[in-house]
Amino acid sequence: MRLIPKNTAFGYKFLTFPLENKSKKVITKLLPVIIYVFSFLQLFPITQTAARTPNNSNSCIQNSGLNGQISNLLKTTINVSKLASNSQQGVKVAMQTFTSPLSSYFNGSNFDNSTLDLFASIPSPLQAVVPVGKAIVLSLQPGLNFSNPIQRIDTTVTNIPLTLISGGKPITIHADSRYQLEEVVDKSGTNAVAAVDGGFFSLKFLDSNVMIGPVYSYSTNEFVPGNKGENKKLAGRPLVLISSVSVKYIPFEPNKHNTLKGIKAEMPGVTDAFVGAAWLVENGEPKPANYFDFLQGADGVRFRAFWGINKEGVPVIGVSNKKLDSANLAKVLTEAGIQDAVMLDSGASTSLVYKGQSLVGYTPRPVPHAVALIGSESGCN
Repeated sequence: MRLIPKNTAFGYKFLTFPLENKSKKVITKLLPVIIYVFSFLQLFPITQTAARTPNNSNSCIQNSGLNGQISNLLKTTINVSKLASNSQQGVKVAMQTFTSPLSSYFNGSNFDNSTLDLFASIPSPLQAVVPVGKAIVLSLQPGLNFSNPIQRIDTTVTNIPLTLISGGKPITIHADSRYQLEEVVDKSGTNAVAAVDGGFFSLKFLDSNVMIGPVYSYSTNEFVPGNKGENKKLAGRPLVLISSVSVKYIPFEPNKHNTLKGIKAEMPGVTDAFVGAAWLVENGEPKPANYFDFLQGADGVRFRAFWGINKEGVPVIGVSNKKLDSANLAKVLTEAGIQDAVMLDSGASTSLVYKGQSLVGYTPRPVPHAVALIGSESGCN
């Protein structure tokens, strides 16, 4: 597939603008980036996959293929043309949000404000290259994929029925009180397509939104530190960090992660943070039964809520529709193609919402916190 026209006149015009020495330096610095991006496209085909759905003949699996990717690329180009009209801002966005191997190149380069001002004076075709490269590389990076349509998947794995919702971009919602999950989503103003109940919270008051451990939410843009006494008991549990382009699960350190500065040190662009109950799957491996010894009730048989990333890098939230213990859930999720997963508040709090409707067959405990998915809907189940 060739993305650069064969028209040699265009090529010559593209590189023969009358430029000052400083402009030439900028172009020289950008040429390795341009070569890298388009070489990468030649080496690797563009693909997009939805979450795995083993043992489920009724699943709606979306794989847009090359035609869909060309359509997405055209949409990206339109968006890039808008950025190019404000070239300096477009370049800043591209440089500041790179999460591919190119990030090391930019981080080691002296792109200060004067360089950006100079870059803005270069004719528009070259200005568009960096935003286009950023968009392409982000869509191709082997890690995460936040561009898939959001879809519901009902499947059964080793006799355990699961409801999974995959796709979109993950965020968290921290409500001002405790509500049924449908209301949490509705009041959030996030236009989330789906959500699962989130972290542990205080049961002292029915109208309390106090969480166990620190919490930082996309819905409020407010960091709330955890109680220092409770934080000590959470040491080593998975601290979930989410940004616009990334997700991390790292061991919670009470003295380090109870401030916004502390979590930003772990992820500079963080938008969401909370402490999960436990890892279920880590790096594609299920946690063994003895791992859960620290977690009260982990060996109990109950409905379970979870969220994570599948092997294709697509976010997945879900619940078990049969009661089971934590270790068996870990095995089931691994069989379902989950790469990393964290257990959320389960038992009576287990709840899942899709398109405004609850997907559990009971009335769960009201909750103040949720992990949600925002983005486009797939239109199929």
